[in-house]
Amino acid sequence: MKTHLFLSSNVSKILFIGMLSLFLSSNLIAQNSEKTTLSNINLYADVGMHYAGQMSINLEKRISSGEKVTWYGRAGFGVAGVLMIGGGPGGLAAITMLTGKEKNHFEINGGAFFAYSDAISVLPLFDLGYRYQKPEGGFLFKAKIGFLGVGIGLGYAF
Repeated sequence: MKTHLFLSSNVSKILFIGMLSLFLSSNLIAQNSEKTTLSNINLYADVGMHYAGQMSINLEKRISSGEKVTWYGRAGFGVAGVLMIGGGPGGLAAITMLTGKEKNHFEINGGAFFAYSDAISVLPLFDLGYRYQKPEGGFLFKAKIGFLGVGIGLGYAF
C-alpha cells in the first residue's frame, strides 16, 4: 500500500509539472502570435505599366489574420486602362492576401477596377508580388506583376 501511495505522489507531481509547463508555454505562444499580427490599416499609392496601366491610391483594412496568412479588403481610386480597349478614372475593389508574419511577404491581389469614361469599363485586377511590411507598421513597399502591368507601390501601415 505504501508503494502505491508513493507512485501516486510521484505521478501527481509529474502531472502538476506537466500541466504547469503546458500552461506557461501556451501563454508564451499566445503572446508571440499577438505580437506578429500585421497592421490593421494600410494606405499606399501604386503604379503599374505595360500594355495596360494603372495609378491608384489604396486603403486596405485587415479582415482576417491567421497563423500564416493575413487577408485585407482593399478599396481605391485612380486611373487605369488597356491599350485599344480603353479606360479612364475610376475606383477599385479587391481582396489582398499576404503570407508570413515577419516583414517580407508574398502578396496576391484580386478584384476589379471600374473605369468611368463614356461607358463603364470593368478591368480585372490580379497581381502577384512582394511586399515589405513590418508587423508593427510603418513604411510599406510593394513590387508586383499583374494584368495591368509591372509596378511598385509605396505607403504606410498603421
